Amino acid sequence: MKPIDIFRTGNHTDSQGRPFSFTDDDLQAIATQYDTALHEAPIVVGHPKQDAPAYGWIKSVSFRDGHLVAEPQNVEPQFAELVKDRRFSKVSSSFYPPNHPNNPTPGKYYLKHVGFLGAAAPAVKGLKSIEFADDADVVQFDDAAIVRTAWVFDTIAGLFRTFRESIIADKGIEAADAVVPSWRIDTITEAAQLIRDPEPAAPFTTYTEKEDVMDAAKIAELERREREIAERETSFAEKARKNEETARAARTAEDEVFVNGVVSAGRLPVGLKPLVTAIFADLDNGVLSFSEDGESKSLSAREGFRQLLGKLPVPVATGEVAAGDGPDFSDPAHVKDAINTEIEAARGRGETISPAEAAMRLTKR
Repeated sequence: MKPIDIFRTGNHTDSQGRPFSFTDDDLQAIATQYDTALHEAPIVVGHPKQDAPAYGWIKSVSFRDGHLVAEPQNVEPQFAELVKDRRFSKVSSSFYPPNHPNNPTPGKYYLKHVGFLGAAAPAVKGLKSIEFADDADVVQFDDAAIVRTAWVFDTIAGLFRTFRESIIADKGIEAADAVVPSWRIDTITEAAQLIRDPEPAAPFTTYTEKEDVMDAAKIAELERREREIAERETSFAEKARKNEETARAARTAEDEVFVNGVVSAGRLPVGLKPLVTAIFADLDNGVLSFSEDGESKSLSAREGFRQLLGKLPVPVATGEVAAGDGPDFSDPAHVKDAINTEIEAARGRGETISPAEAAMRLTKR
């Protein structure tokens, strides 16, 4: 931080209504006798009673053209950013009076601390963004209570803003708006401004610029998370598709083994194998309800078709079966026509049956 103009010669009145007059010689003496070994003046916010916390220290004081100029050092970086953003635009000096018991140079004024203020109007005119203030113990020209109250509001707003940005980084802007809406923080900030200056506060340009930058970061973060969600959904859909294909292939292999066993047992003509395998592929595990010997039963269509094939009688001849009154099971085309005819006949009676159930009815005739 560059050297700062903290006070000037002239007649001034402190917050207690007491008049003071400072000459060039008085200010020159203050600058000359300033010694960090005796008392290093801290940089504070407002004019706290204990001068704490300190956000930096005054390294040296010089007298230039009727003004006291202080050189700061070891300034806390975050506080420096606040000053840079003009959150504390005024500076006010506090001095030990000559007769103060804690004055390190009795009989002369000595710099006690340099207080940074907000938008309060300076009590000492003609300074470069500074102000002169006082409390009950030392000579300073400012309403300390007002400054402290405004500073508390600023601190609270800063804490909530930090908390909000943490939520945004972790859970997104919608979650942050639900917990700490930005307008609430703005309200606290405006309250602090009104405490310092009853006149309507101008918009915080720097604050808006920071919000715009944050908005860009939020948008980028939301886009990144949307891409991640889309990628996860695509991956999940692909896994589900592969699992379904694997399960379908397993069912097909299982059905083929079962049909081969029925054919080998002589319960099904070889010529019907392709049709039966195709019917199996079209069946699902939906519940099939029917009545047998007056008893209601339920089982899946696949299981019902399996039981039907497994209960087919073994014919005397396992070759071609001569056509009679029933369907010729040795001719796939004839069986297909018989199944379609049975389905149509059932539909005419107001029933809707599957190919498997039509085949079951044909075998019972």
